[in-house]
This record gives sequence, C-alpha cells and structure tokens, in this order.
Amino acid sequence: MSIQKSYVHILIVGSLIGLLASFFLMLDTITLIQNPTAEIPCNLNPFISCGNAILSEQGQVFGFPNPLLGIISFSMLLATGIMLYAGGRAHKLYWKLVNLGLLASMIFVVWFFYQSLYNLGTLCLYCMIVWIVTWPIFLYTTLWNIKENHFSFHDLNKNLDAFLSKNHLQILVLVYIVAIFLTLMRFKDFFLY
Repeated sequence: MSIQKSYVHILIVGSLIGLLASFFLMLDTITLIQNPTAEIPCNLNPFISCGNAILSEQGQVFGFPNPLLGIISFSMLLATGIMLYAGGRAHKLYWKLVNLGLLASMIFVVWFFYQSLYNLGTLCLYCMIVWIVTWPIFLYTTLWNIKENHFSFHDLNKNLDAFLSKNHLQILVLVYIVAIFLTLMRFKDFFLY
C-alpha cells in the first residue's frame, strides 16, 4: 500500500489512540484536582506514574492541564482523517498549518519526554501513548504534504520525498529505539535491581 493510501489510516488510527489516551489522562487529572491523594489507574509503580506528571508544573505548561491540548489536537486530526477517508480535500494552507501544528506538537513531546526522564524522574503511561502516536502522525503528515506538493520547495521536495519514501520505516524505528535507549539508561537502576 502506498503512503498516500495508508496515510489516511495512520491518521485516523493514530488520532483515535491519542484522543483516547488524552481523554483518560484528563479523567485522571480531574480526579487528582478533586483529590490530590487519590489513587489513579495509571500509577503503576515508581517508574510509571501519571500522578507525578499531572501534578507537576510541566503537566500544565500553559496554565491548564496538558491533556486538553491532546484532546483538541487529536480531535482535529481525527476529523481531518475522516475528511480524507470520505474523499474530501483541503487547501494547501490548511495542510501547512496542520504540519506546523504537528511540528509544535513534536517539539512539545520531545520537551516533555526530557522533562519526564530527567526532571520528574517518572514516565506517564498515557503521555507515552501520546508520544508514540504523535511521531508517526508528524512523519507521515510531512511525507503526505511533500507528495501532494503542499510545500513550495520543488527541488527539496523531490530529494526529501525520495529519502523519506525509501527510509520512513527506518526513521520511525530509529526514533523509537533512541527513546527506549534513553529511558533504559535513565532508569537502569530500576531495571537492574
């Protein structure tokens, strides 16, 4: 299946998973706002604990709980995927804005991943699910935009299209391997003892 055909499925499935993770994280956030000592289901152990992330400053960077960003973003991406599945089209500007929003999301994901590993010292299960689906949505949206000529860098588009079309799976796997490696190195004491 070509990337242009599979992109719609990646967008819909990834958005649904991200939306559900954001929704459940928001439910846990509401629970902790009402009772900061409540036990929430995603507090699995000292290594995986959503509560620490939710109650931290990093858990509400813009003055409101981060899961709201996920609910809004993944809902918009899901609607975009459904539009494409139904045969709809959007203007180039829309696709550029979607890609820009996903780039901002990736920057936020990388920042929060760093914060979780090195400042909070725990990982949030639902956050990790969001991170896992944000990366391929960003990668394949970028590739979609290149293939659909939504960017106006024609020579760069051809080279980037050829490179990404040939290596997209390797790039995706490499990012996951780096994230797993960093996580294992940061929490090696937890895993070794």
